[in-house]
Parts: sequence; C-alpha cells; structure tokens
Amino acid sequence: MNNREVIAKALPIFIAAINMRAGLVIVSPLIPILKEEYHLSSFSLSFLASLSVLCFAVSAFLMPLVGKIGGTNHVITFSLIVLTLAIFLRAIGNVQMLFLSSLTIGIAIAILNFSLPVWVKENTSEHSGLVTGIYITTMGVFASIAVAIAVPLARATSWGWRLSMVPWIIVGVISSFWWILKNPRRPKGSHMEASPKFHRELLTKPGAWSIAIFFGIQSMIFFGIWTWLPTILVAKGFSLSNAALIVSITSLLGAVIGVVVPHYSSKLHDLRVLLVLVGVTTSIGFAGIIFGHGWYLVMWLFLSNIGLSASFPLALLLTVTRSVVPGETRSLSIMAQAVGYLMAAFAPGIVGIIFDSTLNWNIALIVPVVLGLFLGATGYFAGNPEKILILDLEK
Repeated sequence: MNNREVIAKALPIFIAAINMRAGLVIVSPLIPILKEEYHLSSFSLSFLASLSVLCFAVSAFLMPLVGKIGGTNHVITFSLIVLTLAIFLRAIGNVQMLFLSSLTIGIAIAILNFSLPVWVKENTSEHSGLVTGIYITTMGVFASIAVAIAVPLARATSWGWRLSMVPWIIVGVISSFWWILKNPRRPKGSHMEASPKFHRELLTKPGAWSIAIFFGIQSMIFFGIWTWLPTILVAKGFSLSNAALIVSITSLLGAVIGVVVPHYSSKLHDLRVLLVLVGVTTSIGFAGIIFGHGWYLVMWLFLSNIGLSASFPLALLLTVTRSVVPGETRSLSIMAQAVGYLMAAFAPGIVGIIFDSTLNWNIALIVPVVLGLFLGATGYFAGNPEKILILDLEK
C-alpha cells in the first residue's frame, strides 16, 4: 500500500485520537478558575490533575475484563462512548462530579491508549511509524485547540468553565456514532481479536522495563509540568488567556514533530542515539524556561515541546517495533503504560509541593530538567534494536 492508502485505512483511529487528549488537558488552563470558584487548595488541584493519570495505570488491571467486550474495534467504540458521557457529566455536575468524571475520563482514555497500538499492529503493522505519528499528532493538535479555546469559552457566558466542555462533547458524540455505524460493516476477517491475556514473562525482561521507565519519565515531565504551565507563565507576567494561547501554539508546533519523528525513526535500525538526543533536548528546553523571560520563553517552550512531542510517539512506537505479534504488543503496551502512568501520577503533586514549599516556580522547574537527563539515559537502553522475545507468544 502507498501512504495514501495507509492513511485511508487508518482513518478510524485518527477519528478516535481526536477525543483522546482534550478532555484531559483542558483542566490545565482552567485551574485558576476552578480554584477561585470552588476554593480548592493546591493539593486538591494536584490530585485532580493526577486522578486521570492514576487511572491510566490502574486501568491496566481492567484490561482482561475489557477484552471480553470483543475485538479491538468494539473496545475502542465502547471507550469513546464512556469518554463522551464522562465529559458531559463533568459539564453538568458539581465539584464532586468534577472529580468523579475525571476518574471516568482517565479510565476511558487509558483503554484507548492500550488499544490503539494494538489496532496499528493488527491492521497497519508495516506502516506503524506513519500511522502512529499521524494519530499522535492528531491528539496533539486537538489538545492544543482545547487549551487555546478553554479560557475564552469559560469567560464568554454565564456558563463559565462548563462551556469549555461543550465542543468536546459534540466531537465525542460524532466520533462515537461514526464508530457505532462503521464498526459492524467491517468484514469479520479485517482484524484480529485482541486476547485479554497478559504475558507475565515481560516482567522479567530488562528491555520491557526500559521501555516502561522511558514511557514513565516522559509522562512525568508532561503531566507534572504541563499541568502547571499556564500558571507558571502567569507567574512570569503573562495573562491567563495569553498563557493558555502560548502553551497551545507551542504544543501545536511541537505536534508537527509528532508526525515526522516516528515515521522516519521507524526506518532506523537503532533508536538509541535519537532517544538520547530527545532527552537532552527536553532538559535544555526546560532549563531555558528557568532563566528565560518575556516572549523569549516561547522559544524555550517550543524546544522543550519538541522533546516531549517526540518522546511520546517514540515510546508507543517501541511497543510495536520491539514486539513480535499483536498479543505481545498489547502486553508490552499495557506494561509500559501501567508503570509509566503510575510514575506520572505523582508528578503534578511533586511539582506542586515544591512550589508550595519554596513559592518559586523556577525551583520547581528543576524537576523536568533532571528528568530530561534521565529520559535520555533510559532511552539509550529502550532504543536497543533487539526484539523482546517471550516464550508464550500467541499464534
């Protein structure tokens, strides 16, 4: 197949990917508004930001039950419906529903996170770099849009921050109906059924652990800092609207990296040097934010986002390229994301505690600088070209 045919075949997961970050990242620019409306403490806001991420890790234990829903297509359809319903409940509920909906959103997105790499392995294995890059970029683009329009919508009417949820409810409804209508029409042999089995032998494989820790470190940086980034920029002199717009624009520019890097890196035999470079770039970008000021911060934000935008799709790509069959891909994806998101769940709280203790965001920003160096070091081992072989492979 040529690239156009591959993109047409992968359209279903591109549509699913539109929904996979907006409901999550939209809370970040709204934190000052939520804090004022509900009088939430920094700890409560950190917990709110961490709740969905914690669900990403815990949801790994639900995957055997989720597997009983059916094949990968049915699981994705079910997850989109649950995700849309959770965003709707967040928009109409009270502060308790804000936390409960975040819990549900986290579970739904976690299942999608686990399922999409399996879909790629089942349907477009020979073009995994291109497809992974496009759906990761799709996630990034719509996440950037969500961040950019959140504050203007929140201040547009008496609905307040709830209006910011409406576009993503509409998108979720359309996407869910698309999957419901298209899924039954797919030929029965068009995809493999995803086994609910987890290959426990991966837990003894250093290669699997290096991928999981690489995934965890990049997730810690993203969720630990991106949660607070609009607040950090406000502290550095920007208005909340401008801060959200800057985060959105730099994320959007970084998302372009998300489609290019996995496509071309999938052609490389050895990813170790590339992954080290990604970690160092991330670290340098956040170091620049510490010492930068004014509009020069945009340049450093863009640089740090290049590193983050490359590390996430590369982490997912590793679960595809270093596995042998779809069942192993699924197990490696679950392990990497369970371990990784468990690590990430603590990151917003750690950064928040450091700020509360020092009242200085520059000190808190040392965390991603150090983590970026660890990301590069771990990437050297995760990028090893050898396949992670296990004895109990699905036939």
